[in-house]
Amino acid sequence: MKIAVVHDWFSANGGAEKVAGAILDCFAGHSLDVYTLFNAFKGSDKESILRQYAIHTSVLQHIPGINSHYRLFFPLMPIIIEHMTIKHKDLILSTSHAVAKGISYTPGTLHICYCHTPMRYAWDMYDEYLADHGLKNSYLYARLMEYMRQWDVKTASKVHYFIANSRHIAQRIKKCYNREAKVIYPPVRVDTFPLNTEQRQDYYLCLGRFVPYKKIDLIVKAFRQMPDKKLYLIGAGYATQQFNALVADAPNIQHLGFLSDEAMIGYIAHAKACIFAAKEDFGIQCVEVQACGTPVIALRYGGYLETVVEHQTGYFFEEQTEESLTATVHAFESNPLTEHARIREHALQFSVERFNDEMQQFVRECYTSFYQKPFYE
Repeated sequence: MKIAVVHDWFSANGGAEKVAGAILDCFAGHSLDVYTLFNAFKGSDKESILRQYAIHTSVLQHIPGINSHYRLFFPLMPIIIEHMTIKHKDLILSTSHAVAKGISYTPGTLHICYCHTPMRYAWDMYDEYLADHGLKNSYLYARLMEYMRQWDVKTASKVHYFIANSRHIAQRIKKCYNREAKVIYPPVRVDTFPLNTEQRQDYYLCLGRFVPYKKIDLIVKAFRQMPDKKLYLIGAGYATQQFNALVADAPNIQHLGFLSDEAMIGYIAHAKACIFAAKEDFGIQCVEVQACGTPVIALRYGGYLETVVEHQTGYFFEEQTEESLTATVHAFESNPLTEHARIREHALQFSVERFNDEMQQFVRECYTSFYQKPFYE
């Protein structure tokens, strides 16, 4: 089988990139090529995700500093992806949160899209994504977003079958594209996050990239109002300097920077709870935390509603406000969740093995229906 795996871009090793890597592993017995707008992966990220596969990139690959400035090229990405053409493949598997599903290919080729979300920055979250964009409130920006939404809907017709990473996203795919989607939850490396049954230490934890939509500033501001409660931050991003300034005069908040997986897991396993304030469509890190037996405090939104059991594996706060979060932290303090083995047991249902089984089964069914012959023939 000749298979093309298409991903928007490889910048940070986040949840979407881990799904792309899992898809590559899932079909490793076939001939695989990877197509992406640009690839900034090196070292361990390249080894763990892309391995030895042939990588086909666009003109963006040749722009100096693209990994830091790719947001400036959002308006051009639809044009660029459509100028990339896949030929002589039996199957295209795209993993898309932006433009990957819009890639061109020769007619008669099966295209299955694992959709993390319809294009976030063009639909319901463009303010969060482009909060510091100079054109945000301009007429030009509004027209640009209108074009991007039209393009996003139009290119949905290039996909024969959609997979959604949650029921939340399946509903959004139906709303935006008027298409049905099979729900297959992302693979979570639950075995990499061991259960800690020991008494937890006296700190809360916040993980993630320092970008506006993650709302880490909201968490920091909430804990500035709770000086008796300790918060550790793990992560980095283009907004790191702003966050460092925000915590500079807060002795109860410490930014640990970017840590190795081993060090990060150590902090997760000993935390009272981990806090997630972003509007996530699934939220792999939230499940990884629970795999350690660590409870979570999460926004009542999207994928969290499918991965957190209220008052058993975590607490929800209602709004992206400091007041809502602080009230929930106080509620957690009054009735902490300490059945760590039960929390981990819940997380195990999102394993890599389950993902592999469901992906392979669905691809076989789609292939057989599309080509009228068995997948492995």
